[in-house]
Amino acid sequence: MKIAIVTPHPTPLALGGAENLWWGLQDHFNSKTDHRADIVSVMAPEGNFWDLVSSYETFSKLDLSAYDCVISGKYPAWMVAHPYHVCYMLHRLRGLYDTYGGAGTDALLAQPKLRNLAEWMTEAGRDPDPEQIPELFDRLRALRDGDLPDTAFAFPGPFSRAVIHFLDNAALSPRRIKRYAAISATVARRKSYFPDDVAVDVLYPPPHRDNYRCGESRYFFTSSRLDGPKRIGLIVEAMRHVPQDIPLLIAGTGPEEARLKALAGDDPRIRFLGYVADDAMPGLYADALAVPFVPADEDYGLITIEAMKSGKPVLTVPDSGGPCEFVRDGETGLVCGLSPAAIGAGLSRLADDVAATEAMGRKALDSMAAITWDPVAEGLLQPPSSLPSARKTVRPKLTVATTFRVYPPMNGGQARVFHLYRNLARTFDIDIVSLGSTTSGRSEVEIAPGVLEITVPMTDVHAEAEYHISKQVGNRPVSDVAANVLLGLTPAYEEALELSALTSMAVIASQPYMIDILRRAAPGKPFWYECQNVELTLKADVFGSLPEAAPLLEEVRKAERDCWINAERVFACTRRDLAELARVYGPTRARQYEVANGVSLENTPFTGLADRRRLQKAAGLGARQLAIFIGSWHGPNLEAVEDILELAPQRPQTRFVVMGSVCLPFKDRALPANVDLLGAVDMETRDLMLSIADVALNPMRLGSGTNLKMLDYMAAGIPVLSTGFGARGLEIEPERHFVLAEKPDFAAALERMAGMSEAALETMILAARAAVEATYSWQVIADAFLAELQADTQDGRFLVRA
Repeated sequence: MKIAIVTPHPTPLALGGAENLWWGLQDHFNSKTDHRADIVSVMAPEGNFWDLVSSYETFSKLDLSAYDCVISGKYPAWMVAHPYHVCYMLHRLRGLYDTYGGAGTDALLAQPKLRNLAEWMTEAGRDPDPEQIPELFDRLRALRDGDLPDTAFAFPGPFSRAVIHFLDNAALSPRRIKRYAAISATVARRKSYFPDDVAVDVLYPPPHRDNYRCGESRYFFTSSRLDGPKRIGLIVEAMRHVPQDIPLLIAGTGPEEARLKALAGDDPRIRFLGYVADDAMPGLYADALAVPFVPADEDYGLITIEAMKSGKPVLTVPDSGGPCEFVRDGETGLVCGLSPAAIGAGLSRLADDVAATEAMGRKALDSMAAITWDPVAEGLLQPPSSLPSARKTVRPKLTVATTFRVYPPMNGGQARVFHLYRNLARTFDIDIVSLGSTTSGRSEVEIAPGVLEITVPMTDVHAEAEYHISKQVGNRPVSDVAANVLLGLTPAYEEALELSALTSMAVIASQPYMIDILRRAAPGKPFWYECQNVELTLKADVFGSLPEAAPLLEEVRKAERDCWINAERVFACTRRDLAELARVYGPTRARQYEVANGVSLENTPFTGLADRRRLQKAAGLGARQLAIFIGSWHGPNLEAVEDILELAPQRPQTRFVVMGSVCLPFKDRALPANVDLLGAVDMETRDLMLSIADVALNPMRLGSGTNLKMLDYMAAGIPVLSTGFGARGLEIEPERHFVLAEKPDFAAALERMAGMSEAALETMILAARAAVEATYSWQVIADAFLAELQADTQDGRFLVRA
């Protein structure tokens, strides 16, 4: 058989893991089989949208009819049309798929010409007709020759994302592809990567070299491009928690190099090797004790394979993707918590017992025996049904209804929904059907692997009705409370909910205000209730004794009672909230679970005290204490800001900074000179403030559930000053994990914290972070919830949809 391995050649010219994979596969076909393989490579620039589209069109017109079989594995090479086309997936263009962080398509398509084309592509759905590909290129050319602004074609951006999804889905349609395979189960499982319900074989490729060996055990070694997703910074920071005098060698270059060197500081154990020639890599692996490799959702991670073929254990983290398919914790390596302290403890363990570490390395080498080219080559050319598939079992799906957009998560409610369901998506497919503003536009965006957010904008009449209700209660926010009554004014929301629920095993009301529409959209479906707060108590505090609020509070009572009594499962932030629901509404048939509020450790950078002082100096902050508070426009948060405004004149030595939508009601107020209201800020500004603050404030006196902000502060390494109510429901201790004070004593407590020794502050910071890692990581919380659900499910497994 004559085989064409079709690949894109990046510009500027660069050689990497993909090129090595294809060369290795070609060599195997030509030297070890009766087949003849050629690599057909075409220059494929992708510096902007139009370059990328041109590359897609070039491959679509490539004539490879002289070959018996075509194998492709990356965009845009799979645009090639051939009667026997095999897709061996490395990955799609990740910046437009699972790592895309931009707006939904419709949200930015203000131009009618773009909107018309976007609607045409949307109608095609997940399986567009491949015959439409030439028409799309023609329509794009017409747009380019028009008078649209360059911003319309931003890359990455909503329109470019829609176009590439259309082209990829058309190219990878079962009408064009004979069989599907992936380089890892991580790639095979990614939502939107493969057509629905096709069999995807996992075929692990070996490294292109075969001269790996095991030598001495003298240092830790890792190799990677030095950029954000590889998370080399975690390893560098982890070395601060490694007491042994063992070097860390880092091979590679990239945009993060200067930052990483600054992070390493004057630690003589950490050496940056820069560019290392390929021939030198086996020697570096050979004399390593172990290889730390902690990327974010890596497609495959050949570093893992190379290390293990050198007889070295690999230290990784739970969300690393491909590496976790090979690292068995305690056997072939270590799987550590996602923090510098946890990784450092793992490295220290490896360095402390060299004999045990070398034994892990021998098991790692044994586990690599099956990673060869033979099963890859055979698997790619065998009939589609001959190998076990990674996707023959359809995952169970949940539909979640919310009254607010979830992504990006900028406040506590959004953060809970996003991070909880993102972690549950390791077991379930998740659809979140959210209600957007009138200007948001309808969108469907994969906001995390396995999590699709379907946003439906409210109609103008819905928004007007909500405005009038808000005006009646003193312009307080009522989007959530009024939803149960007003959602009928946005019929598209019910339609989206009904469509999603058709293929779901259960529907979930995130807060009680979706109960009526869920009954209409998903009659007979198992119904779960996510209780974020005891809403009747919370809203009574928000609206106070306003007589105009009585009808709204009655709606809250009815909705919450319905959810409590009729749900199959109820999960709340605390056991106390479950007990309060039972006290107010009586008994329920629902199974009950405590699913605490948590924190996303991977999205909350930890800043130790030494680094905090260095950053404060670089920012030009003087001796004045910096205290921050973060909150959304929410009744208990408003009360907290009032308390801060009252506190500020008593404490002129402290600068108070408030962030979040909680600032909006105070924008026209006369503020004390030492108070700044930043309003809603982006994640970069939030993380900066978390890294330079001296104190985080949690002066809460009202509310239900637990305070997410408390956990965010503790995870970030900021000393926390909190009321007892602010720390409610959390397994933390005053003076060990945070400083406790009530409202009258806050000024004195700030004075005391300003005088605490660095050693005492460091002890408190590290204890707080350790408590969060052990109990309040979203992954820990989601895993515990999944285990409880699994135990409660009849026959011990989740039902899958038909």
